[in-house]
Amino acid sequence: MAMLHRNQNNTDSKCNWVMDSLSKGWTGSEHHFWGFINDNEQQINTLKQQGTDWYFWDMPYHGRWNALWEAVNPDQDFYWRASKNSVHYTHVNDYPSDRFNTWGVEPNPYGSGSKILICPSSETMTRWTTGMDVKMWVQMITMALQKYTDRYIEVRYKPRGGGTSGPAAALIPFEEQAHNTHCVVTCISLAAIEAQLLGIPTICHPSSFAADISSTKLEEIENPKRVDTQQWFNNLAYSQFTHKEIESGYAQEVLNA
Repeated sequence: MAMLHRNQNNTDSKCNWVMDSLSKGWTGSEHHFWGFINDNEQQINTLKQQGTDWYFWDMPYHGRWNALWEAVNPDQDFYWRASKNSVHYTHVNDYPSDRFNTWGVEPNPYGSGSKILICPSSETMTRWTTGMDVKMWVQMITMALQKYTDRYIEVRYKPRGGGTSGPAAALIPFEEQAHNTHCVVTCISLAAIEAQLLGIPTICHPSSFAADISSTKLEEIENPKRVDTQQWFNNLAYSQFTHKEIESGYAQEVLNA
């Protein structure tokens, strides 16, 4: 039986929605966590030291739930991302384009812009990845960039408000703030997906889910990596699942392939 680490403080949390589906469709005994709530970070570190498999669930790369969407489309399922022994997608297999095609989006070709947009991750993800808090990370990145470029630098912090975070809480849409951007610099934020869809190259942390298609060195800021992203998008689409796919066992099949 799967070890499901539920949110004991909020029984109607997104964490528990996923855990309820896993209880119906996961046959293994591995540990499953939702984000870094409760003492998940400490428990994950213990499992890593033991060499024990664990799975991390969180908001998806595309098809994100929000209350307005559910009100308008009450019968439409939505996605949750999942990764094995990592907090984000890491390349294991290459997948076909069928699932990505259902996103209904077409990445823009790479364009040109003048400014640099820094998009830090959340406090917990930044500390997990770098050992620094967001303020320290932004200062470090800004100072390092100024060694290699004289472009205008802007910072977009993770939107928060109304008891939620992410695009639904944003006062300024990412697409609007990213206008005229030469490169998005992030740690492991989902902003990398939004940037790549808009045709903006990215620089990210080496452990980011976007490292395969991004530069990882700040000294490359004037000539960041520009590559064919199709396979990367295909693979991301195979690392997120609907409730129905979790309950049917399909998510387990894909994650353990």
